Amino acid sequence: MDVTKLFVAAIDFGTTYSGFAFSTRDEKASIYTCEWKDSDLTSSKTPTSVLLNKQKEFVAFGYEADNKYTQTIIPDEKMKDFYYFRRFKMSLHNEILSLDTEIEEECGKKMKALDVFCISVKYLKEQMIKKLQSRLMGTKEEDVQYVLTVPAIWADQAKFFMRKAAEEAGIKKDQLTLALEPEAASIYCHELRLEVDKKENKFLQTIKSGMKFMVIDLGGGTADITVHQRQKDETLEEVIPPSGGPWGGTAVDKAFLDFMIDLFGADVIERLREEELEDYFHLLHDFEIKKRSIKPKGADDKDIVMQMDVSLMDLIKECRGGISSHIKKTKYKDLVSTDGQKLHIKADLFRTLFKSTIDKLIKHLSDIFEKTELSDLKNVIMVGGFSECELVQMAVRNKFVGDRKIIIPDESGLAVLKGAVLFGHQKKKIKKRILPKTYGIQSWPEWDPDIHPETKKIRMGGTDRCKDVFFKFASINEKVEDGHTASQIFQALNPNEKTLECAIYTSTDPNPRYVTDPTCQRLGNLIVDLPKLKEGETLEIEETLVFGGTELLFRAKNLKTGRVFETQLSF
Repeated sequence: MDVTKLFVAAIDFGTTYSGFAFSTRDEKASIYTCEWKDSDLTSSKTPTSVLLNKQKEFVAFGYEADNKYTQTIIPDEKMKDFYYFRRFKMSLHNEILSLDTEIEEECGKKMKALDVFCISVKYLKEQMIKKLQSRLMGTKEEDVQYVLTVPAIWADQAKFFMRKAAEEAGIKKDQLTLALEPEAASIYCHELRLEVDKKENKFLQTIKSGMKFMVIDLGGGTADITVHQRQKDETLEEVIPPSGGPWGGTAVDKAFLDFMIDLFGADVIERLREEELEDYFHLLHDFEIKKRSIKPKGADDKDIVMQMDVSLMDLIKECRGGISSHIKKTKYKDLVSTDGQKLHIKADLFRTLFKSTIDKLIKHLSDIFEKTELSDLKNVIMVGGFSECELVQMAVRNKFVGDRKIIIPDESGLAVLKGAVLFGHQKKKIKKRILPKTYGIQSWPEWDPDIHPETKKIRMGGTDRCKDVFFKFASINEKVEDGHTASQIFQALNPNEKTLECAIYTSTDPNPRYVTDPTCQRLGNLIVDLPKLKEGETLEIEETLVFGGTELLFRAKNLKTGRVFETQLSF
């Protein structure tokens, strides 16, 4: 056990839902999750929605934010006085990020993404502290080691961004650990030892030493896939790099909106969103309920019945004429019908809304299973809220069940959250990881006419040098232990310099030559604070990158005094 704090508390910050859980240092497996209430519904997570006032101050989060916005603010037409963000986590996926990146709320107003994430994490942290204090009087924030979940497929920038948001939310740097979501789920499943296969209703054999297993984490936004191998010392090693894509439950929501646009027209759906936002959200909420209840094709295949609010019906009549007569003119004439305010959709058509997302997932899994490293992989574990969808389960089983066992553990939607708590207790559980990129720095070696092009030749301090050379620290697909370091020594020559800056680059090429190569991207600048130098005095600084953990770490050391400097990465 690594942790020295009294509690480990995890925040699972999801695309659709978020929550927190904690356990004590002495009883790590007794994990407490919070209960969130919405009318007669009680759940372990709450929607990832945040409501702010005109001054961008916190008003509400989760169910409370959704209800206040749709039931109070929209009817009173006070939308311009509020910022309402929902499902905003995916704004960090595949984006070129900076700390000034802005995101749009539901009515199109913009705000700095860092502020939105910071306010949300702060709320969840404060609620967690209240729960801790209600269970143990006198608990202080210093007693808690925090764990914040992030997708494994996220770029380094997004991970840095989440850490920055958490630190601005009041979580101290040394009290915060990032957990990769499918890794957390792996640890949860590994710790359970015995899983229940719901289909066969029998206990499965423990994953033994040397065995490999895949975890498919299907959340609201992403599908996040990892493969680990259990070692003799009970640790886990990554077998292939994490992979995945935007194939979570919200991709199906988009398919539903595209279907409604195809059926009734973009103008109808856009006006519903602009003029009757409460009813627009009601439509999405109704779909969310139906989405969860859809079954694979069966003998009693009943229509999916959705409720149409009066505002939607009026817009269709205004823009398209009669509702039924319009449907009969479309390609859906035999698949969609109406009965008063009810929209009947044939179950086969409804299932097609899942097809594109499921097909992309199956294609990606098929490609992964072609890898020679996975020829002996026998166990596939599905976790995350979207993994509870029977259509997804059936598609994975039908495609891969021959040689492999598909396992869906109980409470699969909480596997990441509970696993993140367990990870906080034992951060060295994942012993080795595979680097997703090649990492290096920009350097200026002496110019060599035999290997360097003339276009890269520059004169510096009386010496010919080659600019833009990629000095490699570590290579893509290299398997490294947690804490693996790579260092380079730099000289600070200018006595007036207060900082030493070093540009960090990544590449998808194992051996890039120059930082200007098309495969290279600048990750950011490493900034090291320098002591004041006397005239003519030089200072050697050893800059170190630390690999193998859930995030890239940096440190700098004054070789003359041995002092370690605080470093930061500027996007």
